[in-house]
Amino acid sequence: MENKPIFITMKKLIIITLGLLFMGSSFAQEPTNLQKSWREFIHKRDISKRYLESNIPLSTTMNSQPAMAAKHQYSSALPADRWFPGEWEEVQAIVVTPYYEYLVPGHENDQYWYADPLVTGHADYYHYSNGWRQQGSGPYVITMDTTSTFGNTFFYLMDGIQLGGAEAWVHVEQASDSNIVLRKLERMNLRHENVKFIVGPGNSFWYRDCGPICFYFGAEDSVAMLDFMYYPGRALDDSLPSLIEQQMNIPNYMTQIEWEGGNCVVDGAGMVLSSDAIYSNNMDDVGQITWNGRDESTINYETKQRLTKAQVKDSLASLLGPRACYILPAFKYDGGTGHVDLYCDMWDENEFVFSKFPDYYSNWRDYATASKNIDSLSSYQSYFGNDYKKHFIPFPCKDNGTAFSSQASYNDSYTRTYSNHTFVNNVILQPVFSTVQNGEPTKEWDRRKFDSLKLAYPGYTLYPINVKEFDGSGGAIHCITKQIPADNPVRILHPSYTGMQNQLAGHNAEISAIVTNRSGIDNVKLYWRVDGNEWETVDLVQNDPSANEWSGIMEMAGIDHADGSYNTFEYYLSATSNNGKTITKPMTAAQGGYYTFYIGENVPVSINTVSVEEAFGQFFPNPSSEQAHIQIEMNESHPIDINIVDLTGRTIYHSTIQPEGDIIYTLNTNRLAKGVYSVVFSSPEGQVVRRLVIE
Repeated sequence: MENKPIFITMKKLIIITLGLLFMGSSFAQEPTNLQKSWREFIHKRDISKRYLESNIPLSTTMNSQPAMAAKHQYSSALPADRWFPGEWEEVQAIVVTPYYEYLVPGHENDQYWYADPLVTGHADYYHYSNGWRQQGSGPYVITMDTTSTFGNTFFYLMDGIQLGGAEAWVHVEQASDSNIVLRKLERMNLRHENVKFIVGPGNSFWYRDCGPICFYFGAEDSVAMLDFMYYPGRALDDSLPSLIEQQMNIPNYMTQIEWEGGNCVVDGAGMVLSSDAIYSNNMDDVGQITWNGRDESTINYETKQRLTKAQVKDSLASLLGPRACYILPAFKYDGGTGHVDLYCDMWDENEFVFSKFPDYYSNWRDYATASKNIDSLSSYQSYFGNDYKKHFIPFPCKDNGTAFSSQASYNDSYTRTYSNHTFVNNVILQPVFSTVQNGEPTKEWDRRKFDSLKLAYPGYTLYPINVKEFDGSGGAIHCITKQIPADNPVRILHPSYTGMQNQLAGHNAEISAIVTNRSGIDNVKLYWRVDGNEWETVDLVQNDPSANEWSGIMEMAGIDHADGSYNTFEYYLSATSNNGKTITKPMTAAQGGYYTFYIGENVPVSINTVSVEEAFGQFFPNPSSEQAHIQIEMNESHPIDINIVDLTGRTIYHSTIQPEGDIIYTLNTNRLAKGVYSVVFSSPEGQVVRRLVIE
């Protein structure tokens, strides 16, 4: 993800000396991988805004042309009846690009030379000699990377997008490149049937940031785009929404507010979340690159209006967050982006999902920032007037499974996170940090955390992609993909029951939802069950047609549990529109993804809680056919709940043990069917998940 300082208001001073700070430090020794070195240099250079060279003037006129193509409607003309869907909702397409290298003519096969495009057909040239330095400018040569590990990442993305039932909208620099993409997918035995192409020039591959934020509007729930200004120096990427508008016929509304898609979370119901990095983005008057389309001497930066913090927040609220707009302190550990998608996403309109800092990072500044931000978000209210719920997913490790030595080393060299993933209907394109084989990461620590992610997103198919090559770049999968919402959406807003719900003991549960579609809604049904028994079906009734409200009763008042035990309730909603489209909530209900809540005692700690894992060893033997053993080293004596969960998220075994110090726990596996299981150990201190294969 492209990066910028968070609190430095003079980040766009047009002085080349800023770049010299990076030429003698990070690249003082010749690297072994100059391609990666070039990407890292561009990353660090863009943090300092060094691309605002002193030989490119600031323009005070508007007579020049944008770097690629004109944009059209402005945000002042936005439809009033608009709503921005959450990323977990249905999509028709994901925009992505293959990785391109931009080369200097005459040096196409020389890894010591790279070009950095400014405008269509014109680039700055850079040469490596004890660091990257600019040496001239002019036309550039384009080549698609179809051979490196880094380049292959983008083709795996295209495959995973199609697995999720969406189209891969692939940006290519020229129309003939579409054949290269299709042949490459076919050679890799990847899906290539649902690929469409967007043709035009570009700068980079961070399409979350430069891509538009899509919304629905009008009685037909038509799709349109809201196009924020991508930061100066990436004018060709900033024109991506115009390309989509021209070639995919999606209306595009433009605003001069400078903002990046990775710094945006919406709840699908009028709330927008960002970090205070957006303030510094808009405190200067440096706008985007323009030129006359012919003469490179006319390349310049337009001026834009300086905005106060109040103006920025008011604008963001009026555009995306009419119900609520929250701007929280940015992190430092994210490589300089200040983007919320490095640690936060939402599972639905009720619940945030956070990356969990292990306690041994408690001396990191971001540990404290995270705690405060999470507390703040959990205290805010959802569309239905309830506090937002939260659950956690794990934090990655170094390659050898050990902790990062310091926040500085993490920030400089890793910036790893499992949160930076992309929803594609019932699939999640999931970053991992080791080679993927047979649909799983190969490093034991990486696979273990991957199994925890499966439990955190019930019913979803997780498509793992090794993004180790992105280390230090401040982003991964979410940063390089952009959702296009589905046509004809069936929208369901529902105040869900999850986790402990002992206040419902002995009572029925009222289930309500707001359900809409452009053709109207034919029916809404509730499916529920207790302790894995047969499903009950309830037809919801439309109470208030003007508000599209439906409700019904889950008749659970007569269900009792024995002392010291609990009941597990699972349910989902299904809505069918008058034009025949059916959607479930959660979307993954058909794959076993249900809303789940508990009533009773000794309920295991939420499967989405993360704890220190050092106290638990690994199962041996693994795979197992008769018995599997695991060492548990408990400093204090606490009861431990043990739940065995199958691949559908169903708990098939539960037990409780009371360890006294160090023990070897033995599990009889001869009663379990062959397959892969997650064994969840829960105690008051937290939770650990271990993978077990039965053969």
